[in-house]
Amino acid sequence: MRDIAFVFLFAFLVIFAFKRSYISVSLWLWTGLFVPAYWLYSFAHSISFQTIMVVITVIVYIFDRNKSKSGFNFLFFLVILIYMHFTLTTYYAIGPEEKVWLEWEKFSKIMLLTLFLTLIIRKKVHFTYILMVFVLSLGIMGAIEGLKFIASGGSHHIKGPDNNILSDNNHFALALDMVLPLNVYLLAEYRNSKIRPFLLITLVLSILAVLGTASRGGFIGLVCVALYFFITTKRKTVTIIGFLIVAGLASLILTEKWYTRMDTIDTANEDGSFMIRVKSWKMYTLMAMERPVLGAGFRSVEVGYVWRSLIPDFYKLSFVESPEPTEKAWAAHSIYFQTLGDHGFVGLGLLVSILVTAFLTLMNIMRKVKDIERLQWQYQLAKMFKVSLVAFSVAGAALSLPYAEIFWALIAIIISLDISCRQSLAEIKKEETAKRKQQRIKRRHA
Repeated sequence: MRDIAFVFLFAFLVIFAFKRSYISVSLWLWTGLFVPAYWLYSFAHSISFQTIMVVITVIVYIFDRNKSKSGFNFLFFLVILIYMHFTLTTYYAIGPEEKVWLEWEKFSKIMLLTLFLTLIIRKKVHFTYILMVFVLSLGIMGAIEGLKFIASGGSHHIKGPDNNILSDNNHFALALDMVLPLNVYLLAEYRNSKIRPFLLITLVLSILAVLGTASRGGFIGLVCVALYFFITTKRKTVTIIGFLIVAGLASLILTEKWYTRMDTIDTANEDGSFMIRVKSWKMYTLMAMERPVLGAGFRSVEVGYVWRSLIPDFYKLSFVESPEPTEKAWAAHSIYFQTLGDHGFVGLGLLVSILVTAFLTLMNIMRKVKDIERLQWQYQLAKMFKVSLVAFSVAGAALSLPYAEIFWALIAIIISLDISCRQSLAEIKKEETAKRKQQRIKRRHA
């Protein structure tokens, strides 16, 4: 029954997807984040809804007579550059060929989505659709898990959808951290709307879901988001009251086990889980030292024979305290060390450049539109994207998520926002020039 209902809903959405390219690309992103297969159990489970939306988006874009004005920036150039480098590292990878090329194929699909987002998204309504996609996918999942967490009295184990990069509780927590600021933006936009209660409930339950994952990285990301809002908001009293309400509700649900786990953040060097991460970071660094330009290729260090080949050189980083490596290979547990081991120092440099450039781009947008009334929506969007970016950059330091679709979608939207900002400013300048010209003509005839 659920499968039939979803197929009918999807067919209904397809009708709208054919009408506007920004709707189709939004649904493309939604099918990737919501993971329909996770919710379906019968005939619809095997249907690739995302592939359908990819085909529709390409067709609609090709025949769209009112395409968005094209435009590119330095951040877009860096994205193209990192994709080219990742392709090169895949070609020269030392891991299993089938595994590495499969990961490259997954990343290529994400890059295709990134490209179409940058080509299509320009107007305020476009960005609103995209943000609603985040809330109606990850936000909904967070709300559902938050409700389960409350109903279970704090015993429910929260994680993301199965067979997905966000299935890990830590990864899911970080994704929710990144969506929270986007939810806040929509709350401000729909201040007098009937959907505001839905957005508010989703926000609170998503925060509880982050706590319910018992992810220390997710908790650190949540603290970063909260601190940023407290420091930058002008309504500090309202913010404090909101924090106290959520904290009070959480204190009634969180167990002693949760508090004990969070306490280990202060004593990381004594925590076995953290020290395993340090061991992994050293191994991925060794791989980059051995192959500084190319690294090992997508997730190759996680392969047993590649991991074992690095053990004899472990002493080279003995000045950093950690357990001795065993023959069991581990994930990098860090967006930075994952990229370092997989794609060398060049790959890491490109990733860091993308993060820094994205942040500076958002700062530049805020500076340019701060005093322009009609572009305040761009100012607020840039402000919220900055928070999401900070959450990813900080919490991602302990999580293996450099290839997450949500991150690259965020980068694509930042590129689009910058292009939209520059085009809006050019239009305003053009209007002002025309206005001055008319005034000069009037003075001549006066």
